[in-house]
Amino acid sequence: MIVSQMFAKNLKQLLCVITLAMSLGLGSVLYADNLPDLGDPSQVILPHTAEQLLGKEFMQQLRASGRVVDDPVDAQYINGIGSRLVDAADVNNQPFFFFFMDDPEINSFAGPGGYIAINSGLMLETQNESELAAVMAHEIAHVTQGHLARKLADQSHLKFSALAGMLAAIALGHFSGQAAEGAIAATAAGSMQSMLNYSREYEEEADRVGIATLAKAGFDPNSLAAFFQRLSSNEQYNLQPPAILSNHPSTPERIADAEDRAAKYKHHTYKSSEDYYLIKERLRVQTAEDVHAILGYYQKTIAAHQYQNLAAAQYGYALAQQANTYYTDAYNGFAALAKADPNQLLYQLAMADVLVDENKTSDALNILQPAYEIYPDSYPLMIQYAYTLLKAGQAKKAMGIIDDYHLNYPNLPVPYALLSDIQAKAGQLALAYQTRATYLMQMGAAQAALAQLNVALKLPHNDPDTIARIKAQMAEIMAEMQQ
Repeated sequence: MIVSQMFAKNLKQLLCVITLAMSLGLGSVLYADNLPDLGDPSQVILPHTAEQLLGKEFMQQLRASGRVVDDPVDAQYINGIGSRLVDAADVNNQPFFFFFMDDPEINSFAGPGGYIAINSGLMLETQNESELAAVMAHEIAHVTQGHLARKLADQSHLKFSALAGMLAAIALGHFSGQAAEGAIAATAAGSMQSMLNYSREYEEEADRVGIATLAKAGFDPNSLAAFFQRLSSNEQYNLQPPAILSNHPSTPERIADAEDRAAKYKHHTYKSSEDYYLIKERLRVQTAEDVHAILGYYQKTIAAHQYQNLAAAQYGYALAQQANTYYTDAYNGFAALAKADPNQLLYQLAMADVLVDENKTSDALNILQPAYEIYPDSYPLMIQYAYTLLKAGQAKKAMGIIDDYHLNYPNLPVPYALLSDIQAKAGQLALAYQTRATYLMQMGAAQAALAQLNVALKLPHNDPDTIARIKAQMAEIMAEMQQ
């Protein structure tokens, strides 16, 4: 593949990226005494605009892998937790975007431009919301302290597409541990040790800043140490530690240091939200390799009472039933949950989703329309309501719903894909192709985006303004491809 060829051409670039990965939280480490002074993060020499462009390219390449979870329900939840942490951190106008990756490895990473990924495997391994927030706070600190920008500044001679591709390859695990070890062995031992020490310093600072952010946001400041302690002591990981521990093992001294730091903050008990448990089970079903097996998992789990939260387990079971096309059973399960907790929007969305699967769009709209009047700012509700209106043949009304919202979610491709379909149904073909091109660019498919715009140019009855907009969009895409 293209990314592999780029790595093979330049071993030095590969080594830089391996070092960079160690500072990203791909192998997050816990704390040490005498924290280093890494300088003022505002003095990072990589221009902010350059990092943002690189982040955009990086995210496109991740999406091109098909492993980014763009589900609106998941996206709203993880960005809600992220926003709470960002509000508590000193972000200095740094934008952030949080997302789940469909990856069973217990890992997370911070990419350029404030893009922060949480693997599904890590989410499923956490036992409470504070543990999830702790990992996210650590990754936020990598960004706010300029750790990544400092490393990227050394690679400023590379094209954005090449550098973003290398970062994405590391994030996606395209290179085995053995290959990385071989590359490291080819370097001078002293130089490599220096780079490793530097990475450790970054991790120590991220730990300190992350715990402070965690406490300020109202989460349990002890949760980071608790999470890493459990991973380190879990017998199932003795032979192969989780990816988040593999580069820098969490020693007892580092965990003790984290506990000491957390002890400086006022102790309080934080109760995980209901959404935390529901999203965990939603991700479990969404990322399951075998939907039939996940159905059996819930049957056994519920029968044996081996769950953290009964409602969440029942929600996951109903989702598994829906995935196996047992629509009546799934609907009944969601309806029972909604009856017990009528204020939980996720249950209403799930009921409507099953009805759409059964082509009962009128019944689905009877659920979604009143819900939309109560929760007009809900991103997943907006998407599902507009999609259901489209399925019901009400394209113009669907456009009125989504057109007011989609520009508020510049990092989410789903609204653009849906709007493109709505515009096509409404007879706005030129706009539909342009919107589809925007969606494809977010998905890392530049050539496909250009193909859409070429079709748009050939449409009859295009006025001069439409032609000019299409050509301008094509020029912008071609300029991005040359970066």
